[in-house]
Amino acid sequence: MTLSIRHPQADALARRLAEIDGTSITDAVVAALTDAVRARTQKETPTETAQRILAKRGLAFRPNRKPVPEDAWHALDHDLMEKR
Repeated sequence: MTLSIRHPQADALARRLAEIDGTSITDAVVAALTDAVRARTQKETPTETAQRILAKRGLAFRPNRKPVPEDAWHALDHDLMEKR
């Protein structure tokens, strides 16, 4: 069975993902659809999502890492709002 992508944005995204991962367009579409189905059917925490994405690329969080302090997020939020 052949895969035909007729939507220009979908085609561009599939080609871009294939370039990033070094796979075929079909494999890129399968990976993206697999992730979309998993996201809708399997509730994972943001940390679990980040760990899964990092693991796909052979990466991981540093052991014993500390979370970003809440006041740093607050300061970042204000900085971003000022740039608007």
